Amino acid sequence: MPDTVVPPPPPRIVLTEDLPPAAMRRLQSAAIHLHRLERPTPGMLAAAMPGAEAVILVNEQPMLTAAMVAAAPRLRIACRNGAGFDNFDVAALTARGIPLLTTGPANADAVAEHAIHLLLSLAKRGPAYDRAVKAGRWPRGNRSVELRDKVAAVVGWGRIGRRIGQLAQAFGMRVVAVDPGIADGVPLADALAEADAVILALPLTPATRHLIDAAMLSRMKPSAFLVNVARGAVIDQAALAAALAAGRIAGAALDVLEQEPPDPANPLLAMDGVVLSPHVAASCPEAVERVGLACAEAALAGLEGRFDGLTIVNPAVLAYRKRTDTRPIAP
Repeated sequence: MPDTVVPPPPPRIVLTEDLPPAAMRRLQSAAIHLHRLERPTPGMLAAAMPGAEAVILVNEQPMLTAAMVAAAPRLRIACRNGAGFDNFDVAALTARGIPLLTTGPANADAVAEHAIHLLLSLAKRGPAYDRAVKAGRWPRGNRSVELRDKVAAVVGWGRIGRRIGQLAQAFGMRVVAVDPGIADGVPLADALAEADAVILALPLTPATRHLIDAAMLSRMKPSAFLVNVARGAVIDQAALAAALAAGRIAGAALDVLEQEPPDPANPLLAMDGVVLSPHVAASCPEAVERVGLACAEAALAGLEGRFDGLTIVNPAVLAYRKRTDTRPIAP
């Protein structure tokens, strides 16, 4: 009597929080075992990792640490629901040959539009005029700034950075790209000295933490604006507060901060030349749906060993990772 072939169990995906409905339906329709967490702590994520073959981090917390990766011997895919990946230990994943996938261009339009909105908030003084009129004042004068013929330095020339550049050009700005990964990129120090607006759209890595420090801020024009839609820790915020207080730059608009929510004592909260938003650049319903579905599709494709068209943070792993257990996942 022939031996009975027992099919392997379905791949187990750890999901730190629910994705949007369309993405959840896509995951639930696949032949996987979905381990859903709710408001996970680091301890909850660590407890869920043994046995995981894929992990999807939906928000910026908790972090997938090297210890969690080591405790998951079957882990084959890590996926981020978004473009940022600073809550993954990329070195630990790379050492194991595990691809880290992000959602590529799915939120590029939303983030780029928000970046231009923040720049306009500074250049046209929209929030300041709004506060003044509501307080009974009627300030007139020529304190706003035209964008046409100004120079925008976009730091980080990925999908979001390139889209920001396109929108800035639509306003008649001259765009210079700062990115060591492109042939015609401008060195950061040179771009800061030339720019009327500096827009940060680069990932947070050990090399980019506090990239914009006191020395770099000192290279900017006193009339220049700084916009950040990347990660808060790309800027040394103590140095930024000092530069603003001293009038060394004209203003800053930040969607991200080093501490979120900020400490009430953060001096940036009390500065008229600062415009803040609560890390919502990508939080448009259309973008949220696109990102979630792209994340679900990426995780499932990665489990099947299909990486064409996916955004991979550590693509070198594909050259040497073992393509084992890449069986198709039934729809």
